[in-house]
Amino acid sequence: MSNIAGSNVLPVELLGKADELVKELSKDQLIWLGGYLSGIGLQNEGTIVDVTQSIAESTLTILVGSHSGNSNIVANAIQNQASLIGVKVEVSNMLDYKVKKLKDESNVIIVVSTHGEGEPPAAAEELYKVLDTKRAGDLSGVNFAVIALGDSSYKKFCQTGLDFHDRLISRGAKALAEAVLLDVDFLDQLETVVAGTLDLFGSINTVSKPQISSKSTIVSTANKIHQAEVLDKVNLNGRGSKKETYHIELSLEDSGLEYEPGDALEVFAINNEELVNQIITKLSLDKKQQVQIKDETVSLADALKYHREITVVTLPVIKKLSAYVNESDLDTLLDNIDELDVYLEGRDLFDVITDYDFKLNAQHLVDSLRSFMPRAYSISSAQSEVGDEVHITVGAVRYEKNDRLHEGACSVFLADRIEVEEKVGVRVKRNEGFKLPEQDKSIIMIGPGTGIAPFRSFIQERAEQSAEGKNWLIYGDQHFETDFLYQAEWLKHRSNGVINKIDVAFSRDQEEKVYVQHRLLQKSKEVYKWLEDGAYIYVCGDKNNMAKDVRNAFLEILQNEGGLNKEQAEEKLFELRKLNRYQEDVY
Repeated sequence: MSNIAGSNVLPVELLGKADELVKELSKDQLIWLGGYLSGIGLQNEGTIVDVTQSIAESTLTILVGSHSGNSNIVANAIQNQASLIGVKVEVSNMLDYKVKKLKDESNVIIVVSTHGEGEPPAAAEELYKVLDTKRAGDLSGVNFAVIALGDSSYKKFCQTGLDFHDRLISRGAKALAEAVLLDVDFLDQLETVVAGTLDLFGSINTVSKPQISSKSTIVSTANKIHQAEVLDKVNLNGRGSKKETYHIELSLEDSGLEYEPGDALEVFAINNEELVNQIITKLSLDKKQQVQIKDETVSLADALKYHREITVVTLPVIKKLSAYVNESDLDTLLDNIDELDVYLEGRDLFDVITDYDFKLNAQHLVDSLRSFMPRAYSISSAQSEVGDEVHITVGAVRYEKNDRLHEGACSVFLADRIEVEEKVGVRVKRNEGFKLPEQDKSIIMIGPGTGIAPFRSFIQERAEQSAEGKNWLIYGDQHFETDFLYQAEWLKHRSNGVINKIDVAFSRDQEEKVYVQHRLLQKSKEVYKWLEDGAYIYVCGDKNNMAKDVRNAFLEILQNEGGLNKEQAEEKLFELRKLNRYQEDVY
C-alpha cells in the first residue's frame, strides 16, 4: 500500500477507506468490484476511458453446460441484461457447440454445473475433454470468465467449473477473473453476478451507464411458489418393510403451473421445531432475539425454522463457524478436506455445535448458515392424465448417528408433519435433460427405489398419447412383498400393452444380492438389440453407486454384444449421451 501512496494515485485518507471496504467484502463481492473497476477504467471530466475491449463492438458468447436447468437460468439472465445495454450475445448449449469455433471467439462466458462428484454434465463432456488436449488449439485470443454452479454439500463443489477455468488457461486463454462459484441458493446472488460478469468484459464502457434491472426482472422466468393443498398421502411400502415411501398428491388448481414428464417439483419444508430449540438452547441463545435476513427482521427461532439450513452442514458453513471457536482440532480438520468430508457426512448443525464450543451471537449464527433451499422430487404423474394435480414419490430419510435420530428436512416434514387438506409451498423445476423422445421411439427405464417416480409419469404420458414406441421397465428394491412400488399400476399397464417388458431385482429376497445392473447383464442380448433398434435409455436414482454400476453394465454389454473394446464402448456410450439416448436423473 505504501508504494501506491507514494505514486500519488490516491490520497492516504482514500486509501484507508478503500482498505476498510475491501476487508468487509466477501469473495464474490471482491470479484464483482474488480470487474466493475476494470470495466469503467479511468474518468476524465466525465468521459470514460476504455481499459478493455468493449463487447458492444463484438459478440459475447455464452457456453452453457447444464444438468437440471440452473445454468440455463444464469445464462438467460446474462443474455437478457446484455440485450438491455445493446450487447450482442450468442448462447449455445455446449452439446451443440462446434469446439473448433472456440479459437475464433473473442469473449466467452462459461456457465456450467457440476454433476455428481466433480463430473461434467452430459452436455459439457465433449468440450470438457477437448480442452484437456491439443485439439482445442491456441486460445490466446480468447478472453473468458467462468460461472460455476454446484452444491457445497458435496466434496468437489463446482469442480467442473474450476476445471474449465484451468483448462482454458492452459490453452492460452485469458481469465478476466477467478471462477465465480455459485451454491444452491444462487438466485440470491444472481443480480450481482450478472452485473459483475458483464462488467468484466467492458460492457459498461458507455458514457451513460444503463440501469441494471432488478433481481425480480432477472429471475422472472422462475415459477412462483404455489401453496398446494395435499389431496392424498399413502405409504407405498407394505407392513414389515424397512422403508417408508410416500405417494403424495397435491392440487395445482388455480396455480397456472404446468409440467412435463421428467420435471421435478420443489417442495418448501419447515425445519423441525424440536431441532431448532435444541440448537438455540445448546448455544445459550434467545429464540426471541431479532436477526436480520436480507431486508427482513425475524426472530432467531423463525430464522432457523423457515430460512436456514440446519440438517446439513457444508464446508463453507463450517469455515464461517470456525471464526467463533478457538479449538485447534477444528483448524486441523479444516486443513484436511478428506477428513472433514468424512466428519460432516450425516451430521447436522446440532452435532457440530456439540462437538465444538462455539461462542457466537444470534446474528453470527444466521449469517454463517446457508439458505434453507427447497428439495426437488421427480414428478411421478403426467399432467395429461391427472390435470390440476401433481404427484411425487418421497422416501422418508431417518437414521441414527451420535446416539440421536436424524431426519431428512423435507422428507420427514412431508411424512410426519403435513396431512391431507393442509398446504405446502411448491414450484415446478424444469429438467430439460430428462425428457421423453418421439412417440415412435422405444425406451428402457431403469429406476430402483424412488427412482421409479419419473417413469410413472412417462408411462402415464405414453398411455395418453397411445405412443407406438415400446416400453421396458427395470425396477429394483429390497423385497418383492413389501417394496414393489406401484405394483398394481405396472401390472395393469403390462396387461394393457402399454408396458412391453418388466424386469425386477429385489436384492434381499435371496442370499446373493441382485440389483438392476445384474438384470441388465442377464438380458444383455435383448438390451443390445433394443439399442441397435434406436431405443432411449433412462436411469433414475442413486448417483453414488447405482448410476455408476448401470453405466458400467452398459459398457460391458456394448463390449460383449457389440464386439467393441473398452475405449470404443466408452465412445459409443458417450455418443448415446450426446444424442440424448442415454439420460440420467440421479441424486
